[in-house]
Amino acid sequence: MKNIAIAAVIAAGTATSASAFELGATGLSLNTEVVGEYNVDAENMLMTVEPTLGYTFASIDFTAGALMPIYNDEIVVGDELPTLDFRAGKVIATGLEVYGEVGYDLEAEERTDVVLGVSFNF
Repeated sequence: MKNIAIAAVIAAGTATSASAFELGATGLSLNTEVVGEYNVDAENMLMTVEPTLGYTFASIDFTAGALMPIYNDEIVVGDELPTLDFRAGKVIATGLEVYGEVGYDLEAEERTDVVLGVSFNF
Protein backbone atom coordinates (compact mmCIF):
# COMPACT_ATOMS: atom_id res chain seq x y z
CA MET A 1 0.00 0.00 0.00
CA LYS A 2 2.90 2.33 0.78
CA ASN A 3 4.30 1.81 -2.74
CA ILE A 4 0.93 2.71 -4.27
CA ALA A 5 0.77 5.94 -2.29
CA ILE A 6 4.32 6.89 -3.29
CA ALA A 7 3.64 6.09 -6.94
CA ALA A 8 0.43 8.13 -6.87
CA VAL A 9 2.32 11.14 -5.55
CA ILE A 10 4.99 10.73 -8.23
CA ALA A 11 2.38 10.31 -10.97
CA ALA A 12 0.52 13.40 -9.78
CA GLY A 13 3.75 15.39 -9.80
CA THR A 14 4.63 14.26 -13.31
CA ALA A 15 1.13 14.47 -14.80
CA THR A 16 0.62 15.61 -18.38
CA SER A 17 2.51 18.73 -19.24
CA ALA A 18 2.25 20.34 -22.64
CA SER A 19 3.88 23.42 -24.06
CA ALA A 20 4.06 25.10 -27.43
CA PHE A 21 6.77 27.33 -28.81
CA GLU A 22 6.17 29.31 -31.99
CA LEU A 23 9.38 29.85 -33.95
CA GLY A 24 8.86 33.44 -35.01
CA ALA A 25 6.60 34.18 -37.99
CA THR A 26 7.83 31.13 -39.90
CA GLY A 27 4.74 28.98 -39.32
CA LEU A 28 6.88 26.48 -37.39
CA SER A 29 5.98 25.39 -33.87
CA LEU A 30 7.63 23.03 -31.42
CA ASN A 31 5.37 21.21 -28.97
CA THR A 32 6.30 18.70 -26.31
CA GLU A 33 4.03 16.58 -24.14
CA VAL A 34 5.28 14.62 -21.13
CA VAL A 35 2.86 12.11 -19.61
CA GLY A 36 3.37 10.29 -16.34
CA GLU A 37 0.75 7.81 -15.18
CA TYR A 38 0.30 5.03 -12.70
CA ASN A 39 -2.08 2.16 -13.49
CA VAL A 40 -3.42 1.11 -10.10
CA ASP A 41 -4.89 -2.22 -11.26
CA ALA A 42 -1.77 -3.32 -13.17
CA GLU A 43 0.56 -1.67 -10.62
CA ASN A 44 2.52 -0.14 -13.51
CA MET A 45 4.17 3.29 -13.72
CA LEU A 46 4.70 4.72 -17.18
CA MET A 47 6.27 7.97 -18.38
CA THR A 48 6.54 9.11 -22.00
CA VAL A 49 7.67 12.19 -23.87
CA GLU A 50 6.34 13.23 -27.27
CA PRO A 51 8.12 16.06 -29.09
CA THR A 52 6.22 17.37 -32.12
CA LEU A 53 7.30 19.77 -34.84
CA GLY A 54 4.46 21.57 -36.60
CA TYR A 55 4.26 23.68 -39.75
CA THR A 56 1.30 25.55 -41.19
CA PHE A 57 1.18 26.27 -44.91
CA ALA A 58 -1.86 27.34 -46.94
CA SER A 59 -4.07 26.67 -43.87
CA ILE A 60 -2.93 23.03 -43.74
CA ASP A 61 -1.36 21.93 -40.47
CA PHE A 62 1.55 19.49 -40.89
CA THR A 63 3.04 17.73 -37.86
CA ALA A 64 5.83 15.25 -37.26
CA GLY A 65 6.38 13.67 -33.87
CA ALA A 66 7.57 10.62 -32.00
CA LEU A 67 6.24 9.04 -28.81
CA MET A 68 9.19 7.85 -26.73
CA PRO A 69 8.96 5.84 -23.51
CA ILE A 70 11.14 7.06 -20.65
CA TYR A 71 10.05 4.87 -17.76
CA ASN A 72 8.04 1.63 -17.64
CA ASP A 73 8.56 0.30 -14.09
CA GLU A 74 12.24 0.92 -14.85
CA ILE A 75 14.18 3.40 -16.96
CA VAL A 76 13.77 2.40 -20.63
CA VAL A 77 15.27 5.39 -22.45
CA GLY A 78 17.00 4.14 -25.59
CA ASP A 79 15.84 0.51 -25.22
CA GLU A 80 13.76 0.73 -28.39
CA LEU A 81 13.50 3.11 -31.32
CA PRO A 82 10.34 5.23 -31.61
CA THR A 83 7.77 5.39 -34.37
CA LEU A 84 7.80 8.68 -36.28
CA ASP A 85 4.25 9.96 -36.79
CA PHE A 86 3.29 12.33 -39.62
CA ARG A 87 -0.06 14.13 -39.96
CA ALA A 88 -1.63 16.72 -42.24
CA GLY A 89 -4.97 18.27 -41.39
CA LYS A 90 -7.14 21.06 -42.75
CA VAL A 91 -10.09 22.68 -41.01
CA ILE A 92 -12.80 23.03 -43.66
CA ALA A 93 -15.53 24.46 -41.39
CA THR A 94 -15.88 25.29 -37.72
CA GLY A 95 -15.32 22.01 -35.89
CA LEU A 96 -14.84 19.99 -39.11
CA GLU A 97 -11.39 18.77 -40.13
CA VAL A 98 -10.09 16.38 -42.79
CA TYR A 99 -6.76 14.71 -42.14
CA GLY A 100 -4.27 12.09 -43.21
CA GLU A 101 -1.81 10.22 -41.01
CA VAL A 102 1.08 7.84 -41.53
CA GLY A 103 4.05 6.71 -39.51
CA TYR A 104 7.38 4.98 -39.82
CA ASP A 105 8.48 2.42 -37.22
CA LEU A 106 12.23 2.83 -36.81
CA GLU A 107 12.51 -0.44 -34.86
CA ALA A 108 10.75 -2.61 -37.48
CA GLU A 109 11.97 -0.42 -40.38
CA GLU A 110 8.54 -0.29 -41.99
CA ARG A 111 5.73 2.15 -42.67
CA THR A 112 2.62 2.05 -40.49
CA ASP A 113 -0.94 2.22 -41.80
CA VAL A 114 -2.07 5.23 -43.83
CA VAL A 115 -5.18 6.73 -42.24
CA LEU A 116 -7.53 9.24 -43.90
CA GLY A 117 -10.34 10.70 -41.84
CA VAL A 118 -12.81 13.40 -41.00
CA SER A 119 -13.19 14.78 -37.48
CA PHE A 120 -16.24 16.69 -36.27
CA ASN A 121 -16.01 18.45 -32.90
CA PHE A 122 -19.04 20.01 -31.28
